Amino acid sequence: MTGAYLKESFTRLQNLQVLDSEIKTLSAKLEEIPERIRKLKLSAEQVRKQLNTTKEAIIEHKKLYKLAEIELRSAEEKISSYSVQLYSAKTNEQYKAFLKEIEAQKKVKSAVEDRMILLMEEAETLERQRAVSEKEDAQLDADTARKVAALEDEQRELTTAKKEREEARAAIIDSLQSSTLKLYERIRKNRGGVAVVTTKGERCNGCLNPVPAQRMLEIDRLDRIYTCEACGRILVPHRE
Repeated sequence: MTGAYLKESFTRLQNLQVLDSEIKTLSAKLEEIPERIRKLKLSAEQVRKQLNTTKEAIIEHKKLYKLAEIELRSAEEKISSYSVQLYSAKTNEQYKAFLKEIEAQKKVKSAVEDRMILLMEEAETLERQRAVSEKEDAQLDADTARKVAALEDEQRELTTAKKEREEARAAIIDSLQSSTLKLYERIRKNRGGVAVVTTKGERCNGCLNPVPAQRMLEIDRLDRIYTCEACGRILVPHRE
């Protein structure tokens, strides 16, 4: 293997490492996007569900109010009927019985009226909630659509960027010797995706362990591949 080829191999290995690191970062970002979109849509859906729940509660209150109106009319009719019968009572017992029924229906009427007032107050509160929720829902729909569109644009850009780097990576792989590539891939797999590091500051910039002065001189010659004695990563000279 010639010196020129070796030096070029080191450059290619460094470039390959840069590409692999970028591909890893791009892949991580791409993996996050579907979940980010899902959370945005889920948030909008929760607001919509709350709005629907409020609307259903309003409908239910209206039904209960109408039933209360029917119950109120029934109590009033009974009070009127018993009042008429009261004056036609032939015995004291009948008179007392009609009075008792009238009092009972008055209590029913009072309870129904109280319930109707409560239903009206609750309905007014629900209507205010509905108005607020409808405004939030409309705004959130617009915001969600905008944010999802932005994420989808980002997804396309990341996919394009990743593809470009994968193509560049393939070209570098084709130019490397099989033994060099196997060494690189083995170290990258065992060292969290980082196989090639520089010796800036006379240290391995992978594990930060010091590199002996003699080994620094050997690494600078670029005449063979040297690895860190501590972490096993491929060492290349730091260039400003």
